[in-house]
Amino acid sequence: MFKKIFLILFLPLFLFSCEELNNVSEELKVLKENQDLLLKQQSDLIKQIASLQTAVKNQGSKAQPKKNNKKRKTPNPNISHNIPIGNSVVLGNPNAKVTVTKFTDFQWPYCARSVDLIDNLLKKYPNDVKVVIKNFPLSSHKQARLAAQYALAAARQFKCGESKSESCYKDVYHKIFEDYRSLKSDPDLPVKIAAELGLDTEQLIADANAPEISQLIDTEFAQLTALRNAYPETDEYAAGVRMAVPKFFINGREPLGRDVNSFSAMIDEEIKK
Repeated sequence: MFKKIFLILFLPLFLFSCEELNNVSEELKVLKENQDLLLKQQSDLIKQIASLQTAVKNQGSKAQPKKNNKKRKTPNPNISHNIPIGNSVVLGNPNAKVTVTKFTDFQWPYCARSVDLIDNLLKKYPNDVKVVIKNFPLSSHKQARLAAQYALAAARQFKCGESKSESCYKDVYHKIFEDYRSLKSDPDLPVKIAAELGLDTEQLIADANAPEISQLIDTEFAQLTALRNAYPETDEYAAGVRMAVPKFFINGREPLGRDVNSFSAMIDEEIKK
């Protein structure tokens, strides 16, 4: 009797529990399969990311320009370039046998440092050397061209300095380079300098905007750029004149140094010719 009661009461419960266990087992199996799938997808994704990182790294290294380890070739001092004086400013003896041509930019510190070099050459060779100043305003120096216009306008006046026979160019030229850093914030600095030197500032401004002064600067700029590929490249010498200022020529020849001694050696050669 007791056995029958047990079967009646607990057998359905036992059968239900077995069925639940089977269901749980099936769910665990599905979860395990899903977990395996997710792990595989994760592994594939990690591989794809690593592959993309490698591709980006390789692409970046390809995009970088190769470093040029070649030593920069020197200018060829044996070639004389034809650089007409034209209407450019001439300092020193206009009839001197040797012409030192200087291309310059009023906002460039290296051009400012070369002012003393020119002064020293004129002192050393008062009769044999004249210096021709030509303008090469770099596009990155926004006030350099305007400063050149004012300086060239000053060349038309003769009311400054001790000698009234020389133009005011040299005085303004020196003063601008003494304070060239201020040009960036004060483009009219040359006008203030001119006023201090006693120039007619109204006339200076009018002359600075004259078409012929703008044309002169364009001509001077073109004279240097025309020498970019001026001669054949060799193992020792570059193929042309490097577009950098200050740029010097001594009777059309590029000196190898940039000091009085280097210039003097070439000047003495030219004097003896």
